[in-house]
Amino acid sequence: MKYSENIKLRNARKRLEMLKSFYKHLLVYIVVNIILFAIRGNILGFFQNTSPDKNFIEWIDWNILIVPIFWGIGLLFHAAKVFQYRFKFIKNWEERQLERYVKEE
Repeated sequence: MKYSENIKLRNARKRLEMLKSFYKHLLVYIVVNIILFAIRGNILGFFQNTSPDKNFIEWIDWNILIVPIFWGIGLLFHAAKVFQYRFKFIKNWEERQLERYVKEE
């Protein structure tokens, strides 16, 4: 095997591991959030019947709702890294900077 083929194979394995890691992360995200929303009604129902404090009930509700939002943002960044997505505004900025540097030269 040539050296360049070894490098390509190593890079392909690295990308595959990153992809597997992302899919595992996505699976855990889905399973945990399904469990959270499934028990959300039960927990809130229990505390609504036993707790006179409405602030505590709202606190539990917001915590259960906030977890998927922030975790989802992290998951989006993970996906962007794995799939090597370049945000359009970054690409546009890079092109403008390149044009500016070429004009300066």
